[in-house]
Amino acid sequence: MKKLQNIAYKVLVVLLVGFVVTSCEDTLEDVRENPNNVTSIDDAPLFANAARSLFNGTLDEGSYRFAGQYGHYYVAGSTARQPDQYTDGFDGNYNGIYNGMYSGVIKHIEEVLVLTSEPETANPVRYAIADVVAAMGFARITDGFGEVPYTEGGKGKTEDILTPKYDTQEFIYNDLIDRLSQSINVLKTADPAMGYPDSDPVFDNDLDRWVRMANSMRLRLAMRMRFVNPTLSQQVVALCLSEPLMEDNAHNAYMIETEGQGNAWYGRRTGFPSIKMSTMFIGQLEGTADPRLSVFVEKDGNGNYTGQKNGLNDEAFGQSDFASKSDMGIPLSSKDSKIFLMTASEIYFLRAEIALIYDNNPTEANNLYRMGIEASLEQWDIDAAEITTFLASPTATLTGSVDEQEEQLGTQMWIALTPNYFEGWSHIRRTGYPVIEQRTDPDLEKGATNGILPTRFLYSSFEMSSNGTNASEAINRQGANKIDTPIWWDKN
Repeated sequence: MKKLQNIAYKVLVVLLVGFVVTSCEDTLEDVRENPNNVTSIDDAPLFANAARSLFNGTLDEGSYRFAGQYGHYYVAGSTARQPDQYTDGFDGNYNGIYNGMYSGVIKHIEEVLVLTSEPETANPVRYAIADVVAAMGFARITDGFGEVPYTEGGKGKTEDILTPKYDTQEFIYNDLIDRLSQSINVLKTADPAMGYPDSDPVFDNDLDRWVRMANSMRLRLAMRMRFVNPTLSQQVVALCLSEPLMEDNAHNAYMIETEGQGNAWYGRRTGFPSIKMSTMFIGQLEGTADPRLSVFVEKDGNGNYTGQKNGLNDEAFGQSDFASKSDMGIPLSSKDSKIFLMTASEIYFLRAEIALIYDNNPTEANNLYRMGIEASLEQWDIDAAEITTFLASPTATLTGSVDEQEEQLGTQMWIALTPNYFEGWSHIRRTGYPVIEQRTDPDLEKGATNGILPTRFLYSSFEMSSNGTNASEAINRQGANKIDTPIWWDKN
C-alpha cells in the first residue's frame, strides 16, 4: 500500500511539474507575441524632462547665487549674498551646480541619444533634436567650470563610466559645433512626424524653430571663440549666416514652468533670499530713459527705483538698508513668468558685432544693433510709442570709435540677456562689457580675487576625491582650481 502511495505521489509531482513548465512556456510565448507585455522605454518623456531641465538650469544656484551677482544685475540677501563678495567657500554649491546638470539634463538626454540611435529604435530626427539639447547643456557646464567630462560625461548609466575623463574646452567647443551642424543638416529636410509631436515643451515640434535655435547656438559658440581662435570663429560664423537664425520673437526659446511653485524667481523675490536689483543695472536703465526699467525693476516703497550696490563688505552692507531697495520686476519673477533660453535680440547683437569687427561694416552693424534693441523691447511688450522714442535716442545709435561702439553693443547685450543671468556673466567674461572695475573702495570686499570679477566655478572636494586623477589632469592643463583662473575662451 505504501509503495502504491509513493508511486501515486511521484506521478502527481510529475504532472504538477509538467503543468508548471507548460504554463511558463505559454506565458513566455504570450510575452513574445504580445508587445503589451514587454517593458520598453519611451524616449519622449525622457526628452521632455531633459528639455525642461535645460530651461530650469537657467534658474539654478549657478545663476541666482553666482552669475546674477557676478554680472551685477542684483544683490541677493542672507547667505546667498556671499558670492557677491568674490569669496570661494562654496564647496557644496559648486558640487550641486555640477551634479545638478549631469544628473538632470545630461543624464536624461544621453539616454535619449542612446535610444534614438539603437537599431531597433533608431530615429534620426529625434536624435538630432535631442543633440541640440545636449549641446546646449554641455555648453553651459563647460562655460561654468572650463574643462569638464564630455566624451565620457553623463554616461554612468548608459555605459557604466563612473570616473569620466575631462576634455579640454577647446575640444568640447569644436565638437559641439560639429554636432549642431549635423543636427541642422538633418532637421532642415526632416519629416515632423518623426519628431516629438506630443512631447516637445520647447517648440511644439516646429522643426524650423529647432533649426533656428541650433544655428543660433552655433553662432553663440562661434563668437565665444572670437578672441582665442578668430580664424575658426569667422569660418563658423560664415556657416551660421548661410542658414536660418532667430530673427523674430516668435523664434525665441522660452518655457513657462507649470509645476511646483512655478518660476523660481517668484519664491526668491517674495521669500528667501530676497533679491534687490543692483545700482549699476538700475543706473544704466535710468540714465538712458530705458523703458525696460519698469519691467526689470520694481519701485521701492517711496515710488523710486533704488539699487543695491554690489560687493559691499559686511559692515557697509549692514548700513545699506538692503530691505528698502527695489525688488526684481514682476514680469521677471511671477509664478508664470517666461524662462528664456535664447532670444532673437541676442542674435541681432551678435550679428552686429560680426558686422562691426569681422566685416568692417559699421552701417550694417548699426542697423543690426537697432534691430536687437527693438526685438528686446518688443519681447517685453513695451508700448510702440515708447519703442519709437527710445530708438530715436542717442543710446540706440552706434557712434564713436570701434571700441566705443563695442562698449555700446556689449552694454545693450547685457541688458537684453535679462533674466538669463548666466549668459550675462558669460558675455561680460568674453567681451569685457559692460566694464566691471576691480574693487578698490574700502567699503567693497575684495574676496579671493583681489577684487577682480570671478571667471569660473571650482571643482568641488567631492569631485576631487571621487574622480581626482581626471580632475587633477584638467587642472594641470587649465590652471589652478581657483575662481579667477580664466577658462579657454576668456581672454578679457
